[in-house]
Amino acid sequence: MFDRALVLLHRINPDKNEARFYVVQSGPSLLDEHAVLRMWGRIGGYQRSQVIPCASQQEADQLVAQLVKRRLRHGYRITQRAGYDHQGEQGAEPWAEGRS
Repeated sequence: MFDRALVLLHRINPDKNEARFYVVQSGPSLLDEHAVLRMWGRIGGYQRSQVIPCASQQEADQLVAQLVKRRLRHGYRITQRAGYDHQGEQGAEPWAEGRS
């Protein structure tokens, strides 16, 4: 169902007993041509998920970039990314723009 892009982020801090994950994935959903799926929770534990319908693939890409940037600001690290093809450029990552 979701086969366009996938970003997996982790935030692990043993001192705080913290082991969190966050997944953002874009692609078609069951009811919408363009959507963003996000899942989050404790690694190996309870998880939540949400499907957000989007009007276009560009809107979905912008939402993925926004969500990933927010997680990076909150201490998450990207552990896996796959299938991102932004405007015909394999491997282009909009969340990395403007970062040093």
